[in-house]
Amino acid sequence: MRITLKPVLTSSAATRDRRWCQLPWLSQIAILAFAVLGVTPEQAAAQAWPQRPVMLILPYPPGGTIDTQARIMGERLAARLGQTFVVLNKPGATGAIATEFVIRSEPDGYTLLFASSAQTTSVPMTEKVNYKLEDLVPISASGNGPMILAVNSAMPVKSLEEFIDHVKANPGKYAYASAGIGSVAHLVAALLVERAGLQALHVPYRGGGPAVSDLMGGQVSFYFGNAPELLPHKSNDRVRIIAVSTSKRMPQLPDVPAVAEVIPGFEMSAWQGFLAPVRTPQPIVSRLEQEISGIAKEPAVVEKLAKLGVEATSMSQAQFVEVIRKEQGIYAEAVKAAGLARN
Repeated sequence: MRITLKPVLTSSAATRDRRWCQLPWLSQIAILAFAVLGVTPEQAAAQAWPQRPVMLILPYPPGGTIDTQARIMGERLAARLGQTFVVLNKPGATGAIATEFVIRSEPDGYTLLFASSAQTTSVPMTEKVNYKLEDLVPISASGNGPMILAVNSAMPVKSLEEFIDHVKANPGKYAYASAGIGSVAHLVAALLVERAGLQALHVPYRGGGPAVSDLMGGQVSFYFGNAPELLPHKSNDRVRIIAVSTSKRMPQLPDVPAVAEVIPGFEMSAWQGFLAPVRTPQPIVSRLEQEISGIAKEPAVVEKLAKLGVEATSMSQAQFVEVIRKEQGIYAEAVKAAGLARN
């Protein structure tokens, strides 16, 4: 097939011709090849990606549930794509350090953010950060973490209805723990207190471990914590699990109701998933979306995540964008209920 380049006698065309002539001959051949094959240079780059290791930046320290999940996903992505996925932990500033590192990175598909709901919702609502949601391209969520409401066994309640009635009848008597001010544990509990019309004292801890410890010890009366923190204690006689925050019951706790069964419309959880710097080529984003969604359906991965208390999630980029958009409203309400709205 012969391609004829016909000059057009305009100043802009002349400028383009000069630029064309100045290109190295190998670049000229590559561009012509792309044109013949109907492939853009961006698409060709995506087809060749990845050609070197990819960094997964985490806003959390090593050893936690999100870190473990990232490593599971990274291993499977490496197996599917033939390149190493390196997990790099950058905790601090409630995830802002890691997020800002990613948005300042080259948008070439080699630096990705593995984050949770907090980085796109509650953190920008409660703290001054140097990024906007528009600085990131959502790719796909891979997991969803329900929150579990547990009470100290000394509380004379055995159901969510009894809990709400009892706390309402004893305003200000009970205190609830959180994993820190502004954490999802804080926000979901504050939202429950607000919607149920309760009065309770918030006691923040430096992480979920100390919060669970004091819940069992009776220093606090209830805690809305991450599933991995509380599932191991479901048979513990010092705590009683009475509800979950998702719209439906957890497979691991089939006899425990969702809060929505008592307070219609109540739903709050934390996704975990992949985002990239804005302007990352869409063909790379689409390929990642396809691979991540496929991995989240693998039975072995589903089983591994379930052991962490995480529900494996498979969704398209458009669905992920809609999830983030939808949760803006519920997190804004929770932030207001917790008294943390940034002026």
